[in-house]
Amino acid sequence: MAYFDRAISPGGEGRILVTIDLKGYHGSFWKSATVISNDPQAPSLTLNLKGKIRPVIEILPSPIIQFNGSEEGQTEKIISLITNSQAFQILRIENTAKERVDYHLETVVPGRHYRLKITNRQKTERYSAMIRCLTDHPQRREIAIPIYNNPEN
Repeated sequence: MAYFDRAISPGGEGRILVTIDLKGYHGSFWKSATVISNDPQAPSLTLNLKGKIRPVIEILPSPIIQFNGSEEGQTEKIISLITNSQAFQILRIENTAKERVDYHLETVVPGRHYRLKITNRQKTERYSAMIRCLTDHPQRREIAIPIYNNPEN
């Protein structure tokens, strides 16, 4: 969305305000806007905006847990929940697959970095489950982590 001064006198100044809705985006982005004028020396000008969007709480290395293949190497997965913005606490964890998945939460840096170890207890059956971390962060009250087990791959 762009807002701008419609008329600018010769030699004068004007303002252009460009807003970008980046909700739901993460990673690198590049956007551009073209300004068209009746100036014979510069009839158009391109404004380029580029940057990197980081979520308020990053889930690394991936926001999805997948157990694939044979039983070997499919016992544990570890993810980190990290913030570089406002500190947060994990208030409660809900596990929709209690009989299939165990978890252990470790505080690495209080309010900034948590490590969640997820253990697959059902290695021979295909299933999907969800772990929900409920937080006190005003922008991310819930972190949902889907879990998939596909022993046939």
